[in-house]
Amino acid sequence: MSLFRAGIPALLLCASLAFAAPLAAQATPVAPATAKVHAEKAPKPPTKDELTEDQASFLALVSREHPLDPANYKPKDLRDVANSGHELRKDASAALESLLSAARKDSKSLVLLSAYRSYERQVSLFNGYKARYGTDYATRISAAPGTSEHQLGLAADIGLSTGQCNLKECFGDTAGGMWLASNAADFGFIIRYPSDGEKITGYKYEPWHLRYIGTDHAKAMAKSKAGTFEAYQATLLKAAKTPKAPKAKPKPPTDAQVKEQRESLLVLRFLPPYRDWSTGYDFGR
Repeated sequence: MSLFRAGIPALLLCASLAFAAPLAAQATPVAPATAKVHAEKAPKPPTKDELTEDQASFLALVSREHPLDPANYKPKDLRDVANSGHELRKDASAALESLLSAARKDSKSLVLLSAYRSYERQVSLFNGYKARYGTDYATRISAAPGTSEHQLGLAADIGLSTGQCNLKECFGDTAGGMWLASNAADFGFIIRYPSDGEKITGYKYEPWHLRYIGTDHAKAMAKSKAGTFEAYQATLLKAAKTPKAPKAKPKPPTDAQVKEQRESLLVLRFLPPYRDWSTGYDFGR
């Protein structure tokens, strides 16, 4: 009897396994996990005001033809870049820190030479260039006060830690300069004054001069083959829509208007087919 009782659990276990086996065989196998593919997002279309009126916009165009207003404009969110003593706006600063870090990992020793400049600092620099080179040449290599991108807090001059070709056209031919040109857009920057753009930008080739416009727009500009920021901004401006003004809510009728409307309805009561038009229709409600 004890052997029989001891064998019951074993028999039940075998039966349950035998019953579960066909069900397990019919179960749908779990699909292996697949890596998510992140499609590159198109940048949000800017408004006309962002392109032409808002100097705090990352897409603001500043040049001789588009001076700052007021001329002594100063951005509100400046912060130090990697303890360099140079400042940029918050987003641009963080992006440049990431760019410099990535360059170091690729054995490119890039350094920040210049960033935000105040109106007063630009006055001093421009006057120095005029005294040294004359006005005509000074305007090709430096911005007059109130027309400098550096004053936006979105422009940075990059060089090599060795000093080789710093602030010279030959910087573009160095390993660091070529790395910068190839990778700047990944961090939201563009080479603001390209080699073939002087007729449009008004400035000589500056392979060291970066301008922050945000990652989405930097990549979109590279993809568009616009060539210069002026050309890219003009494309955006053409497609931009002026923000619609909010619709004004209709004003409630005055007491005099309500009275006039009610009197008009009273007249309708005595016209064929003599329907009581005023019933259930009160303009004063």
